[in-house]
Amino acid sequence: MFDLAGGKIKISLLLLITGMFLFSPGFLFAQSVNTELDNFITAYYHSKQVPSISAGVAKNGKITWLGARGYADIENMVPATNKTVYRIASISKSITAVAVMQLVEQKKIDLDADVRRYIPYLPQYKWKFTTRQLLNHTSGVRDYRTGEFDSKIYYKNTKEVVQYITKDSLAYEPGTQYRYSTIAYNLLAAIIEHVSGMSFSDYLEKHIFSPAGMQSTHVELQQDIILYRAHGYMKDGFRKIRNAPLADLSIKYPGGGMISTSEDLLKFAVNLMQGKLISHAMLDTMLVPTKLKSGKYISYGLGFGLGTDSKGRKYFSHTGGGTGFSSLLMMYPSERLATVHLTNVRDRNLDNPAETLAEIMLREKFQVPKKSFADYLVNIARSGNVDSAITAIKDVNPKITAEYNVSNEEYLLFGNDLLNMGRSIDGIRFFKFYINEYPKDAKGFVGLGDAYYKDGNIGLAINSFRLALRLDPFNAYAEKMIKKLNRRRP
Repeated sequence: MFDLAGGKIKISLLLLITGMFLFSPGFLFAQSVNTELDNFITAYYHSKQVPSISAGVAKNGKITWLGARGYADIENMVPATNKTVYRIASISKSITAVAVMQLVEQKKIDLDADVRRYIPYLPQYKWKFTTRQLLNHTSGVRDYRTGEFDSKIYYKNTKEVVQYITKDSLAYEPGTQYRYSTIAYNLLAAIIEHVSGMSFSDYLEKHIFSPAGMQSTHVELQQDIILYRAHGYMKDGFRKIRNAPLADLSIKYPGGGMISTSEDLLKFAVNLMQGKLISHAMLDTMLVPTKLKSGKYISYGLGFGLGTDSKGRKYFSHTGGGTGFSSLLMMYPSERLATVHLTNVRDRNLDNPAETLAEIMLREKFQVPKKSFADYLVNIARSGNVDSAITAIKDVNPKITAEYNVSNEEYLLFGNDLLNMGRSIDGIRFFKFYINEYPKDAKGFVGLGDAYYKDGNIGLAINSFRLALRLDPFNAYAEKMIKKLNRRRP
């Protein structure tokens, strides 16, 4: 029979335990921080006016929060969800680098051996370079040329891409410079294929994606049907959202051609920090800053950027900026924290929401995202003249600064927007106003030089660029433009 008295005791005990859990500090913190994360991503979506954003947090080996806002496909009004698949661009490098380090750990790759040991069909160069130098962007292998970032050409295999890239001689002596190169990572795929006997994509599926439970991560084959794939966008000179150009990613699968979800990238981060993909010792090897032959150190290791926050906490990360997409994956190993964001637009001033997610989790003060004041000025100038926008700048008040990012950078962006809209006369007028307000800012004279150049006044353009160099003698752009325009002078 049911013991009523005993039943009451058991029920009361259950309620007590449940209540202790529900109102425990840890539970309340989790509830409040998740609300804060939700509020932030909503504010970011509205302020930055991105088509969509997907983001997530993992803490202590578990994914604790995921969120998505906006549209994966604007034309068909398809909402972004936690299942939405985004182009992760250069975060692909980190995945490729971990795959290489698995084979290093198995003694199948020597990081400091001549790469030709593993890619016998490479041409003979003036200098030798190593797998380590490919990983840390000091190999001398060139990066994109015009048209290659948004390449429309389909390369059927890794060897075909490598042979195309390596027709060119090395751009500099390996180890002497740091020059970021996405397409150089194709040589790492070739190394993986040579020592593993598998195709690059098959190796990733078997040794990275499957063990980590990353079911939605693959190299992006343009022709394949991929469920929940987001459409990529960009903003034009009038600050209107447009479809991003078509790009075939076969020229850069290892360095920028993978697709994934926020959840999958957090699984990758968790497994990596837990030592399940490579050992902790091998991960430590990846996180050593690169040292050039000159003795200079670069804050990039083997497939990861390296950083330290304002409180001295170390993290490693990788950003991504592909055709129509932007992203960031961050990992704080000591805090056992990982954050990620993915957006389906490539644009200026998107900030790094994954950094803010980390700040929220670490209980740091963070900046509430603000709208672009440059975009605000574009809307004014579009319906009126540049004088209306200049008046708006003069009338900036606390209400405006609370809502918009009002800064010199935003003013300069607006000036360039005028030039992108083909309004060079307005651009000249605006940059003259800017220089009057900020006479010691070389960027204002650079903008004025560009405006004169767009208007066809070569002499005044050269003069403006020279004034920029007086204020900033190391301004490479101004120097380049002066040389270019002097060649065009009659």
